[in-house]
Amino acid sequence: MKRFTFLFVLFSGMCFGQTLSLDSCIQMAKRNYPLIKQNRLISESEENTLKADNKNWLPKISFIGKATYQSEVVEFLGKSFPHDSYITALDLEQTVYDGGQIKQQKNLDRLNGETELLKNQVELYKLADRITQLYSNILLLRENTKTLNIYKDDITNKKKILASSVANGLSLQSNLDALEAEELKTEQSLIEAKENIAALYQTMAMYINKTMDDSTDLSSQPIMSVSAGNELNRPELKLFESQKSMLDVRHKLNTKSAFPRLALSAEGAYGRPGPNFLNQDLRFFGQAAVSLKWNIGALYNLSNEKQNISISKQMVDVQKEVFEFNLRTAMAQQTAQINSLREILEKDKQIIEKRHRIRETASKQLENGSITSTDYLTELNAEMQATLNEKVHEIKLMNAISNYNTSKGINNF
Repeated sequence: MKRFTFLFVLFSGMCFGQTLSLDSCIQMAKRNYPLIKQNRLISESEENTLKADNKNWLPKISFIGKATYQSEVVEFLGKSFPHDSYITALDLEQTVYDGGQIKQQKNLDRLNGETELLKNQVELYKLADRITQLYSNILLLRENTKTLNIYKDDITNKKKILASSVANGLSLQSNLDALEAEELKTEQSLIEAKENIAALYQTMAMYINKTMDDSTDLSSQPIMSVSAGNELNRPELKLFESQKSMLDVRHKLNTKSAFPRLALSAEGAYGRPGPNFLNQDLRFFGQAAVSLKWNIGALYNLSNEKQNISISKQMVDVQKEVFEFNLRTAMAQQTAQINSLREILEKDKQIIEKRHRIRETASKQLENGSITSTDYLTELNAEMQATLNEKVHEIKLMNAISNYNTSKGINNF
């Protein structure tokens, strides 16, 4: 039974071809676009940086080797000391308290990684506009090709009818020539349309990494199906908030740098002379210490740094306000376009109905010989144009809703 089901699905896919929507094309383009690889690299870089931050708690170990020769040495109680000295040492320092600097540095590096990911997301988001325009152009060319084929078929049928009338002397040869000339012109338009749509298929295939041709079923639904509300959900807004968070953490880090640092240290050495310079034998010796370091001078600039951070956050707020303002104005224009296209589509239905009646009358008149083929072609072309206009307006409406939703923010991008 499972095998039968699999074969049925496979057969159905072969017979009916692929079904793609604008949403699915955008998702596939995002997964296939080379820039998506940068997300992984940014995450890896962030992970490595955080590992490096954690290692700041590990003890710092340094090795020292030194040999010296002095032209003069101390003479003490009639004893002359050697002119040469040698020392090798291993120094160990362990931070005990750093005032929270390492913690804040980790927070800053984590936020920096998130900000870089959001910047990449903003660049990737531009794909939505590109795919929307490409998808709409494919739909427009498909409708244009379909209308041209219907137009050509009608001319071919009328040419057959008129050929009989010309043979019987009931119509002029010029009427038949006019139809044949228009048929050839239409074939030229079809050739051009075929080449143009093939180029669009190839371009789209490169974006989505999937073959596309005339057999591919394309949905005419806009992004997210309908225009949903006006609440903004753009990645740029998240980027602005991330930038402000980074400024806050940077200020905290600067504040922590003014805290004292407490460390333990130990040093083991071999050489001469040691702390007891009277003993000039090569030997082991060492020392241990507790050190407190406090960069009091860092306190001087904290107030200025706080003001600069506040100014920088205000600048980010201004950038966000400008971005939202531009989005709102664009969405207002897109809303007006959507409403206008809906009204135009209502008129299209009435125009097509009247053009169809006019063309039907002209068809009978042509067959009766009361009008020329040129007159008939004028009415046929008007009906074809009216039908194409309706399809064009439908696709423009889909495109306008998609643009509105893209401006607002695609929820599932």
